Amino acid sequence: MHRILITFIFTFFFANIYSQESYEKLPFTKTNCPTIIIEKDIIANESAIETKKELILEMSILKDKPNRKKHKFYNLTENGIVFVSLKTKIAFKTQAELNNFFEIEENNRIYINGYLIENSDYKIATESIIEIELVIPNSENKLDSKTINVWTLAKKERTNGCVKQNVN
Repeated sequence: MHRILITFIFTFFFANIYSQESYEKLPFTKTNCPTIIIEKDIIANESAIETKKELILEMSILKDKPNRKKHKFYNLTENGIVFVSLKTKIAFKTQAELNNFFEIEENNRIYINGYLIENSDYKIATESIIEIELVIPNSENKLDSKTINVWTLAKKERTNGCVKQNVN
């Protein structure tokens, strides 16, 4: 009996240690594309850095799931993050500016490619915005209020995913 109890306790303990926190995302989110973050707080897409290859100072990739409490970008990491530092500035919109434009409360939550941006410090590269949709609360998305979802992915990438390239 003690052996079963000890086994159960260890199993429960290790299951909790290695359990994964879930991501806050809209129900239709099915992408495999990594999030691109420029200068630590500007969310962009691949085309924003593709046109500036010669201006890239530094680039790093995060593939592992970080700790939610220590990293403000946690909810954007499901498919990895590419961090980029550029020699030039990039135009952006703040979350408050986007909410004001849609006549939503300034501090309203915003999603990007279906993933909640959990930190209000993040901005969105203007040239990366492909589409903005107003999401109305319903039984499927379980939102409390209207919100916006900013798409930085083309429709083809949203449904078929991003093409993974081999790095030699």
